[in-house]
Amino acid sequence: MQFSPTSRMVCLSLALLKALTAATPAPRVSAQAAARFLEQASWGPTPATIARVQSIGFSTYIDEQFAKTPSTISDSIADAKGNYSIRPVQEQFFENASRGDDQLRQRTVFALGQVWVVSAVKLKAQAIPPFLRLLQKNAFGNFSTLMGDVTLSPAMGHYLDMVDNDKPNVKLGKGANENYAREIMQLFTLGLYTLNGDGSVKKDSAGNPISTYDQDQIEGFARAFTGWTYAPLPGVVSHFRNPENWTAPMVAIEAHHDMDSKLVLSGKTLPAQQSAEVDLQQALDNIFQHPNTGPFICRQLIQHLVTSNPSSAYVARVATVFAGGANSRGDLKAVIKAVLLDPEARKGDSGTIAVGEGHLREPALFIAGLVRALNGQVATINSLTDYSNIMGQNMYLPATVFNYFLPAYDIGGTTINAPEFQILSSSTAMRRVDFVNSLVYGKIAGLTIDLKTFGGLTSAAVPTSESLLKLVNDALMRGAMSKEMHDTIITAMDAATTPLAKLETAVYLAAASSEYQVER
Repeated sequence: MQFSPTSRMVCLSLALLKALTAATPAPRVSAQAAARFLEQASWGPTPATIARVQSIGFSTYIDEQFAKTPSTISDSIADAKGNYSIRPVQEQFFENASRGDDQLRQRTVFALGQVWVVSAVKLKAQAIPPFLRLLQKNAFGNFSTLMGDVTLSPAMGHYLDMVDNDKPNVKLGKGANENYAREIMQLFTLGLYTLNGDGSVKKDSAGNPISTYDQDQIEGFARAFTGWTYAPLPGVVSHFRNPENWTAPMVAIEAHHDMDSKLVLSGKTLPAQQSAEVDLQQALDNIFQHPNTGPFICRQLIQHLVTSNPSSAYVARVATVFAGGANSRGDLKAVIKAVLLDPEARKGDSGTIAVGEGHLREPALFIAGLVRALNGQVATINSLTDYSNIMGQNMYLPATVFNYFLPAYDIGGTTINAPEFQILSSSTAMRRVDFVNSLVYGKIAGLTIDLKTFGGLTSAAVPTSESLLKLVNDALMRGAMSKEMHDTIITAMDAATTPLAKLETAVYLAAASSEYQVER
């Protein structure tokens, strides 16, 4: 068959159009951008994870992480005297952070655990692992489901007194316990003041912030949360004030639930004569649907993963994703992806960062990041939690329900929001340097770091100070070390007499510097 000149011209035009409109392959992610992304999406970059992100890109890497099997969280073990300790759970945290495959889930669980706070200061050690596994299960689910599971967890029930919260007794002048009702709104979902969609505080005509709720609503939620107790132990008949059971959600005992109507948010009232379960579901949904929930939660996820001082536009974009649209409201996978892929999160990949962006590496992130950067091997029994503790972050033992630091904390004399700086003092700053010193020059129980292998010092070739510093710069600082810092460290390295001493000097000075400790 022969084609006319016109037909051939049409075919050629279609072929050219197809070639022009074909999808252009996304540019390969630079090593520097991949490392910076991994500082936000993991406990720290490694050569293998950098290569993986470069190979598949940011979005696909996130999807891959969503599918990873969660790291094991073991139950606390009793000693010979039958006493349980939180120590094995703390040690396992650093072991998982250093080598677990599910890095993004771990970071998300850690962030959520600093919003939905429980503490072994009040709880028994046995209560913590089931609560952590609950956060693991819900980290990539829906925020509404997370709210329900946390509310009925025995750990939270005991910590904030919802377990065995009885209906009011007028004769005894005793009302329902308000502790959980207050904190779920103030700290876990809404905040004290009504928010705009970008997380900024709404104000009245006189310029005063508008309260999110009042005492009547606290009492309404407190009564909605009555009637719940620990799940019965196997083979035991259930009754109000069941003995402690940390392994199953709390159960309702209807005779102890307040059956009157209850005022909640947004002008709504829960009808009278509803069961404990229906009241609880409707009360939680009332909070979940409140306009504050998206910006309040999204801002804190941004703070923990990317930057302590996000712009209002950044918060608004992520909160819009939380609100739904293409995804259901509260879809945490969509929210986390929005947090990590937002233009404000990624704009520093090329090295351009403004004052006030990024965040101080809190102790757990500081320790885990250094261990991963230097290919450290963490044993099941280790002392890393001791170092985190003296830096101001005792794992799973925050002093109060307000966490280790407040999300609204500003650096003194500035308007820069920087929560992690609340636990940075002259003392804890020195403890950070002490940790680096022990890591480089001393010995940390349960941690092995081989700087000779890291620096390629096992070969016959003699490396220069410049080549060794480049290794350190790439591993710890994405190659973004300032010239001033570079020159200062080179001078110190040149004074050392052996390649190992030069490398130790470089690692010590780089890791102890503000340029490393402030992740930007």
